[in-house]
Amino acid sequence: MDGFRGKRSDPQTRFWYARLNMAARLFSSVLALCVVSGAAVDVAYAETNAPENGEEFREIAVGTALVATADIELQRAALAKGARVHVTKIAMKKGRLTTVDVELPDGHVVKRVGIEAIQKSFVVAADE
Repeated sequence: MDGFRGKRSDPQTRFWYARLNMAARLFSSVLALCVVSGAAVDVAYAETNAPENGEEFREIAVGTALVATADIELQRAALAKGARVHVTKIAMKKGRLTTVDVELPDGHVVKRVGIEAIQKSFVVAADE
């Protein structure tokens, strides 16, 4: 025979077993596709968020000293080229640094400065 015995041998039961088998194979194929596409998205995300010039901006942490590379205005505070500021607080979203609070040379704190502005206008001060 064709491998079916007992109750499985009637045509209606064989039909439903075949349908169930087909549904199980379809489900496993969709699940495999989801896993593969998820890995591809992770790789694409890592590639698009990589630094453009090949070297990463040095790690910014609380207490890091930054030096202005040009004249800049942070909110309403004007800073001249070469001004030193210190990071007092960092804010992260989804594991990425988004904003920092910086203490100006006169002691005032500028809150929630975007990391893009920091990377564009400041460099991490050399250790002294």
